[in-house]
Parts: sequence; structure tokens; C-alpha cells
Amino acid sequence: MTALLLALGGLALLLLVLHLEANLLGRAPEPGLRVLMYHRVGDHPARDTVPVAALERQLDWLRAEGFSFVTLTQLLAHRAGGAPLPPRPVLLTFDDGTADQLEALLPVLKARGLPAALFAVASFAGRELEYGGGRERFLGPEELRELSAAGVQIGIHSWSHRSLARLPPAEVEEECARAFAWFAGQGVPVEPVLAYPFGAYPRVPPAAREAFFAALRRGGVKLAFRIGNRVNPLPLATDFELQRIGVRRADGPWAFATKVRKGRRKAFA
Repeated sequence: MTALLLALGGLALLLLVLHLEANLLGRAPEPGLRVLMYHRVGDHPARDTVPVAALERQLDWLRAEGFSFVTLTQLLAHRAGGAPLPPRPVLLTFDDGTADQLEALLPVLKARGLPAALFAVASFAGRELEYGGGRERFLGPEELRELSAAGVQIGIHSWSHRSLARLPPAEVEEECARAFAWFAGQGVPVEPVLAYPFGAYPRVPPAAREAFFAALRRGGVKLAFRIGNRVNPLPLATDFELQRIGVRRADGPWAFATKVRKGRRKAFA
């Protein structure tokens, strides 16, 4: 009897999960801009790594669902002058500038003709460092130029990858301006866009947040991304608090679809 009850309970749970999945995936996606945040691509053991096969499935699913892949240039034009974005816009972003983003990521993008954005740490470029629990090689200027020529737009992930939330405004300005100047000096096309290291920026008090944003402007930043894991309503109403949805190795097809369609929800956090 106990075994029968357990079996019936398991069946009921399975039916509930299938019902929730069908209910979720049958709905129209939340309107707005999705900005997907990736890090490494391939076989790296870090939890923020996405295997190549998983990334390919995700990109193919996005295209099949009617999402339009957009660029940093389009977002800048949208914020500056209200240029319309295509239906169901999604921006692919990749952080740090590790070697796998040329070796593993670029072939996936080129095979599908898709754009993306890479936020590189300027002071790491061309170096091999202990990072994220292992030894990492970071792309140098020539490799970054190759990515740019292939349709991957480059933004900054600061100069040194320190948490900007902990720095005074003058150092925030320097972190940004120095990164932009370095890329320009190396002939790497760079967009005036920043992804906050660790997603961190001062939110309170409001005076500190506004001083931080003013430092970003002086440093040459026009758009900046936090994390947040939410869909951004359109038209975009902020320059420096655009939210990204993190994608990790553990995200199976249903988890990925949930994140993309609705952003973070407590039931699926």
C-alpha cells in the first residue's frame, strides 16, 4: 500500500509539473527586451560555463520562437532617439573576454549569422591569469579585433574588474575612461557600454547612485548593465540600470525557456 501511495504521489507530481510547463510555455513571452548574460562557453568546470551544444540549442530555440537578435548599436540608437527595436528583441552578452569566446563561441555565432556583445576587462587582455577558480587566457587586441570584424561588438567590463560599487566617483570615472582609451589605442572598436563587474553599483542612498551615474557619463559610458534577471520594459527608461538574465550550465531547456519568457520568478529562483 505504501509503495502504491508513493507511486501515485509521484505520478501526481509529474502531472503537475507537466501542467505547469505546458501552461508556461503556451503563454506569450513577457513583452520587453531580454539581455542574456553568459560567461564561458565550452567544457570549463565553472558553473557559469555553458557547453557548446547547450548554447546551440538555446540560440536555435530563440530563433524558432521568433526572437530578434539585436546589437548594442541598436540599443544606443533606441535610447538616444527612440529608434524602434524589432519584435521580441534579445541581446546576447558574454563577459570577461576569455579565450573560449573566440575559440568556442565565435563558430556558433558565425554558423547562425548572429550578433553578440562581449564585455572585456581591459587590463586582462592578452594575459594568462588565475581567474574564476582556474587558469584563464584572455583575448588580446588582435583577437578582439577579429571578434569585432565577425560581428561581436566590444563593450567594457571596467579596467581592472573591481567592484565599482565600492569605489569613489573619481575612481569609477577612471576605470571607465582608462578602459575606453586602452581599447581605442589598440585599434579595437569599442562601444560606449559597460557591464558592471559582479553586477554591482550603488543603489542607495539616491545621492550616491546619482554621483555614480555622473561618473559613468564623465568616463564615456552611455549605457550600463546590471544583473537583476528581469525583462526590460520597452521603451527603455534607463541608461545605467538595464537588467540581464544570467544563463548557467545547470539551466536545462525548461529552465532556460522560463527565464527567457518571464525573467526571474520566485517559484523558479
